[in-house]
Amino acid sequence: MAGTFDRRRIQAPEVSYAPTYTSEASAGPSRRTTRSNDQARPIFLKTGLVSQANGSGYIEAGGVKIACSVYGPRPKQPPYSPQGSLNLEIKFAPFASHPRRAPLRDTEPAPLSALLASHLLPALQLHLLPKSALDVHLLILESDILPNVLSAGLTVASAAIADAGIPMYSLGVGATVSKADQTLCVDPETEEEEGTATVAVGVLPALQKLSGVLLTGDVDVDEACQMVNKATASAKMTHGALAQALIEGTEERAT
Repeated sequence: MAGTFDRRRIQAPEVSYAPTYTSEASAGPSRRTTRSNDQARPIFLKTGLVSQANGSGYIEAGGVKIACSVYGPRPKQPPYSPQGSLNLEIKFAPFASHPRRAPLRDTEPAPLSALLASHLLPALQLHLLPKSALDVHLLILESDILPNVLSAGLTVASAAIADAGIPMYSLGVGATVSKADQTLCVDPETEEEEGTATVAVGVLPALQKLSGVLLTGDVDVDEACQMVNKATASAKMTHGALAQALIEGTEERAT
């Protein structure tokens, strides 16, 4: 037997067992991680990664990874308008979700692009860009649930637009809250979205206003307001990380 042993191969064990995870402190009966119900997953946000674009950003938030590039403002084709226009496009990489997406077939979700554009428009001062067009391209490298993709997309798009020097009323930030087992959970994971309802909001923290609300599921008015308030509080925390990323990007560009 010793002569037939191949040292170039890693011999697998004959029997294997799935790992068992234990949590020392649980946040509630419906939370499947050690995070508290009001705690979002850490995010990584950086600007200025695409040198060919006027502005760019990259975000990792939980199970979502998005790269965003901004081109413009560019001269707009006739007919001209007294204010600028926003052209936003979202594409999913074939490996961004499970099951794997078919290339060039279902990688361009038009409804999601229109939804994100409606959340982003209130943050832009397009009246200062007459006869111009602003092109925003988002590439989803890894996706989670749809509300999380929408929230992370709004945050990274705002970062890329600010990095391009486009005038804005406020930085737009997204946040998501899900209700599961009578518990409100901030930044839900895939398993936690299977609850009663989920809300994704676009927030303009500097103006203390909402730029958009997406509510799915069955929930009464009072609980919907609670979910929106909890999402708004979470967005304010993300706003600080977004502002810090812009500062760091400006300092790197200056040096």
